[in-house]
Amino acid sequence: SRPLLAATAHQCATHMATSPCAAGLGSVKTLRSNIVRKLDVSSIEVVSCHAVAADEGLLALGPNTEEVLIFQLEGSEFRLQQTLSKHTQRVTGLAWSPPVQGQRPRLVSCSEDRTAYVWEFDDSLGSWVAFIVELASPRAALCVAWAPNGQRFAVGLASKDTAVCYWMEAVESWIAVKVGRSKASVVSVSWHPNSEFLATGSTDGRCCVYNVNEESMLPDPSPPFGELQCMEDSGAWVNTVMFSTSGRYLAYLTQDSSVSIKDLSEGPQAQSSKVRWKGLPFLTGAWLNDRCFVACGFDFVPVLFQRSNGQWECRGSVDTRAAPASPLARAGAGAGGDYAEARKRFAPAKSDAPARETSHTSVITGCQALPCRRSSGGR
Repeated sequence: SRPLLAATAHQCATHMATSPCAAGLGSVKTLRSNIVRKLDVSSIEVVSCHAVAADEGLLALGPNTEEVLIFQLEGSEFRLQQTLSKHTQRVTGLAWSPPVQGQRPRLVSCSEDRTAYVWEFDDSLGSWVAFIVELASPRAALCVAWAPNGQRFAVGLASKDTAVCYWMEAVESWIAVKVGRSKASVVSVSWHPNSEFLATGSTDGRCCVYNVNEESMLPDPSPPFGELQCMEDSGAWVNTVMFSTSGRYLAYLTQDSSVSIKDLSEGPQAQSSKVRWKGLPFLTGAWLNDRCFVACGFDFVPVLFQRSNGQWECRGSVDTRAAPASPLARAGAGAGGDYAEARKRFAPAKSDAPARETSHTSVITGCQALPCRRSSGGR
């Protein structure tokens, strides 16, 4: 079992799902799971982005405004600790730094105001203090992710490139080095587990992997830093790109309701496997291990995908409240045959249609896998 945190309109829920990868379940439509923690803030209309620290003690929420809300876990409940008010436009991305011995978690935030800040807790002040990030971006910052080693982070930009940021002691601020050049906005970034490669997904339908080795980046960028390692043209807007836990697989979720997985061990020219979801598109996802990942989006439920007998398959919904008739996926299916079915989903609902019962009541905007814990509470 591994916890999964998902966020949607005024709601965050931590699902504890028993993965069929470990339990040996067959093909099922609804998996065994339960919600172990839930935060429901009625004053927040939309949770546009969120991030939880590795120890689960801190939760950062973007309430679709220019503010960031910091919640601290007290007992079994999250309590509002502080509201961060540094940005001037909507916050688009949040990420906590990975655990580093002797160092408290740091939070990075980015916004449509073209800025990013790194927040550190100051014991003497008893509050969070912001450090500026010199993005030098002419357009909005759209997403952010820390490198697994905690030394750098990457920011996807609407200016069609990506900023890899590092701390410069001489100026006491974070400095950006730009990599890549897409034809449209970069809306998703993901680090390889070794912190040497960075994957980007953009609205031009392309998923790219760049070399961002730190040794060739500092003090001045030199080859092979910034070199393109591989590129996939998905044919649709890329919503999320994500490396697996070992870095062997690269998954990207696109606006045409498909999920593609590339086995990087077979080289940059290897064919990607595609699984067609017969529902609405996925916006975000998270790997649980090298054989399982979860995708979430417009259908209100987290959906588990698994590699079995050399093929990627949809295993079903993690949300046990979801209707059993939740649409399953077909591998390698074309988009044309599903157009009529997709169009029906946007038609007005009939008055006698049953109410949809799911734990989330709106689009799932964020998803994050938490470290597996086996202490009290069955974790």
